[in-house]
Amino acid sequence: MRVHDDWLLTPQRAAVHLPTATAVVADLHLGYGEARRARGEAVPVPALTTCLAPLATLAATAAVRRLVIAGDLFEDGCSEQLTGELLSWAAAVGLEITAVVPGNHDRHPERSAGRLPLRPEGVCLGEWHIVHGDGELPAGAVMHGHVHPCLRWGRHWSAACYLVTTDRVVLPAFSTDARGVNMVRDATWKSYRCYAIAEGRVFDMGQVADIDRGLTR
Repeated sequence: MRVHDDWLLTPQRAAVHLPTATAVVADLHLGYGEARRARGEAVPVPALTTCLAPLATLAATAAVRRLVIAGDLFEDGCSEQLTGELLSWAAAVGLEITAVVPGNHDRHPERSAGRLPLRPEGVCLGEWHIVHGDGELPAGAVMHGHVHPCLRWGRHWSAACYLVTTDRVVLPAFSTDARGVNMVRDATWKSYRCYAIAEGRVFDMGQVADIDRGLTR
């Protein structure tokens, strides 16, 4: 789904900046399974290549050559081991990691300093400023994560989504372990347009305020 001329919203939970062939993702939360195991939970730990498979597909099919990570790359602080695995994966699929904006989960960024291109102040793609979104947002056109937006009906159906206005794009969490925050009943997002991801496609669901009115009829 194309928005703002320069951006393609993909079902892989990545926004692609078409002029620079750059995919932007947020909230990967790598190491989520390991963090839960460390707390005593018996959960599976998928391989990093499995977690990142949607991006590998995107790189192969959409002429994406660069990757910007808009925060919360890691679940429980920066990991030297996962950093190495990430860099090896990126080289194998032909993606250049051009910027990593640390998020609130990316504690101890010094563990990855010198290996990852850390950009605490954010990074610009065209007129758009890419940040994580856990602090005060800069002026102008901004793309960010942190919110984990989703569209939820009842107990059993939900879909990760993008939220879009004329000068803001809120990214879905890339991690499928992120349950997501239902934005329909939150007044913050009433003026935003919702693009939901379902069945391998991106659907324009209209303005959030209209979705809310439809659900309450």
